[in-house]
Amino acid sequence: MPLEYRFRARPYDEALKSALQAFPQKAAYELVPASEALGRRIAEDIQAPFDMPRKNIAFYDGYAVRYEDTRGATASNPVKLLLVGSVLKDGEEIGLRVGRGEAVYLATSSPLPEGADAIVREEFTLRQGDYVLIKKEVELYEDVILRGEDARKGDVLISRGSVIRPQDQVLLLEIGLTRVKVYREPTIGIASVGDELLERFEKGIPYPDNYFFLVSSTLQLIGCKTVSIGILRDDPDEIVGFISKNISHYDALALIGGTARGVRDYTGMSVEKIGEVIFHATTLSPGKVSGVCKVDGKPVFLVPGHIGSATSCICNIIMPIISKIYYDGIGLLPKVLAKLTMPIEARPGLYTFRTVILEWGNDGLRATPHLKRLGGSTLITILSKAGGYILIPPGVKLSSGEIVEVTLLNPLEVFSWKLS
Repeated sequence: MPLEYRFRARPYDEALKSALQAFPQKAAYELVPASEALGRRIAEDIQAPFDMPRKNIAFYDGYAVRYEDTRGATASNPVKLLLVGSVLKDGEEIGLRVGRGEAVYLATSSPLPEGADAIVREEFTLRQGDYVLIKKEVELYEDVILRGEDARKGDVLISRGSVIRPQDQVLLLEIGLTRVKVYREPTIGIASVGDELLERFEKGIPYPDNYFFLVSSTLQLIGCKTVSIGILRDDPDEIVGFISKNISHYDALALIGGTARGVRDYTGMSVEKIGEVIFHATTLSPGKVSGVCKVDGKPVFLVPGHIGSATSCICNIIMPIISKIYYDGIGLLPKVLAKLTMPIEARPGLYTFRTVILEWGNDGLRATPHLKRLGGSTLITILSKAGGYILIPPGVKLSSGEIVEVTLLNPLEVFSWKLS
């Protein structure tokens, strides 16, 4: 590496702050059909437009009654009430009234007519001509869903930044919202750098740059579109030409590899020729040789080639910047509280990224840190077993049994926790 190029080694917190300040927010939004919004991040609070339900409704099929009229009713001594109508759908209750000694038949979710204040389930009744026999005493509002019990008008039903789930789609359609405002997903172009990757390709290995899937799939899970745009040689001119050609087509670029101090690590010095190196190298471990550059106003991420370092870079550098620029700063990864099963401390002078295994125990969720020689940044099975991570500031020691905040590695991790 030419002597004129120097790593911009800076403390992690300062480096990240500089990177966040270097890029303005430019989140964009789009309206999509609620029926097609699964997995998208909602860009506004969704408020209840009315009380839910709008009226008192029946929870079961049965008879709307005045609860006082059922006093003393049993199977052997039923109460006889006059049947004065039926309500099978919304609107049919209008004009009906349940008076003393009267009942109205209701289908599930039908609104109660005036005067009724309880439901007697159909299985506790017997129809006799124009009358119904009530075999069970009921309480006030028994089996009645009260107006506004589900939500009050103005209540926030889905918070901005939430990922839309199947149950959210049901809710959106229930309140008549057929289209929903979501964040536009930024498109990230991803390339791998390294002569050795091209050599593997020439030998017939189908996926020589398998770390691409780590970067690409993780970013997809938090709301990005990704595109594989090739493998680059360890050649500064090729890297410069590649960035210049592609930067206008994507919201950001990520270059995997060639970021260290080796004699053929040219990525940082190449970007410097056409843009600004905000920082290259920091006190994040693993991930010390991560970097962020700015070309034509867009971020170019320098991702280390070690699997652990790459993961740390994605979680602690790329995601916060993507969030700030394209998602109004919302958190993109879920967090949980868990009990540490062993003590752990930061490496001297470093922000230590430590992956943990998450398991359910009798005392709740447990987090067991991975402790490997050299931080284990090249060991793939560590990440395969991990469910989340802890970022420990310099000088901080965490005790066994301490409750800590664990950030999940991606939104799917919750499905992989085991019972210990």
